[in-house]
Amino acid sequence: MKRPAVFFDRDNTLIVSDGYLGDPAQVVLVEGAADTVAHARRLGYAVVVISNQSGVARGMFSEEDVTAVNARMDELLVAENASAVIDRHEFCPFHPEGSVDVYARESDRRKPKPGMILSAAGKLALDLSRSWVVGDAGRDIEAGKAAGCRAILFHDASMSPSPAAQENARVEPDYTVTTLREAMEYIEGHPEPNGSAAVPATSSPAAAVASAVASPAHEDTPAREEAAPAVAAVKTPRVPKVAIGSRYVPPEGARPATSSPSREEANERAAARRAAFRAVNEPAPDPVEPLDTPSGGAPMRGGDRIESLLEQIALDLRRQHAHRDGDFSVSKLLAGIVQVIVLAILFLAYLKRLDPALSTYLMLALVLQTMTISLLIMSRQK
Repeated sequence: MKRPAVFFDRDNTLIVSDGYLGDPAQVVLVEGAADTVAHARRLGYAVVVISNQSGVARGMFSEEDVTAVNARMDELLVAENASAVIDRHEFCPFHPEGSVDVYARESDRRKPKPGMILSAAGKLALDLSRSWVVGDAGRDIEAGKAAGCRAILFHDASMSPSPAAQENARVEPDYTVTTLREAMEYIEGHPEPNGSAAVPATSSPAAAVASAVASPAHEDTPAREEAAPAVAAVKTPRVPKVAIGSRYVPPEGARPATSSPSREEANERAAARRAAFRAVNEPAPDPVEPLDTPSGGAPMRGGDRIESLLEQIALDLRRQHAHRDGDFSVSKLLAGIVQVIVLAILFLAYLKRLDPALSTYLMLALVLQTMTISLLIMSRQK
C-alpha cells in the first residue's frame, strides 16, 4: 500500500531564508522545524522537501551549493531531533529569466507546476491523494493542488516574507497556520481526504447507484436511502465549510471530519449498496416472443438461440483442437532433438577452438544440421 507524504517547502518554511541561500554556514532552522519533521514521520508520512532554486539560473550559486545547504539543514534537523529525517530532496534550478544559459528555461518542476511532487511520488511510491504540501507561498499551494494533494499555507509573522510569499495566491489553501506545530496538529486531525461532493440527482437509476457505490463509507447517507427503489434520488449530505479570513472551519454542531462509522454500520451500508446495484442491473429474462425462425423449423426463443450458439462454438473448438493434434509428427520431434545436439556441438567447438579436432566438430555439426533440414522437409510433405 502506498504511503502518504508531507511535502515541505524549504526556504522560510523549514529554514530561514529569502530564497537565495547558497552558503551552508548561514542555515538556520525555523522554530519547531525538527519536531515537525519528526512528528510527520511518527504519523507514518514520508517527508520530502521541494524547493525552487532560481539562484542557480541567476548565477548566484551552483547546484552543488544547493546540495550543501540541504545537507547542512539535514544535519541540524537530526541534531535537534534524531527522528527528523528527510526522505528526499527535490529542487528546481531553472528559471526562464536566468542569466546562465543552461538553466535559463521554463521547467515543469518549477512551482507552481507539480513536477517535483510527481517525481518524488514516483520514486517513493507515494499516495498523493492522502498527502499534504506545507509552504509559505501561493505557488506551493498551487503545486500541491495540481498534484492532487491537500495544502497548508504557513506564515510566521516573525520572519520577513520571501518574494514568492508576497505574490497574490490564485488557489485557496485547505488551512492557514502561523506555526509548524499547528500545521502538523491539523494534518494529524485530518488523515483522510474529505471525499467526493454530494451525489446529484440523475436521470438514470443505474447511474445513481454507481455514484452511491463509489461514495466513501464514512459519508452520512443512511443505508435505507441507498437501497430505496428511487435510487436516482440518493444524495450524500455534505457539511459546508465556512470561511473565516483564510481559514476554514466547520459550522457549530457539524460532525467532526475525523469521525467514522462502526464496522457494523459500514458492513450494512456496503450490503445495501450491493443489493441496490443488483436490483438495477439484474439482467432481464429471455423474451417469450420469437426471435428467429430457422429455415423449415419452428420459431426459436432467446434461450434456444443461445443454446444453439454455444453448441456451434463448442464444435468450432473441437475442430481447432483436432487440427492442432494433426500438426504433430515424429519427423518434427527428431528434427528438434537433432537441432539441440547441433547447438551443443557448436558450443563445444567454441570452447575447444584451439583443439586440432575443431574441423571434426564443425563437420559433424554440418552433417547433423543437414539431417535437421531433411527431417523438416519430410514433415512438411506429410
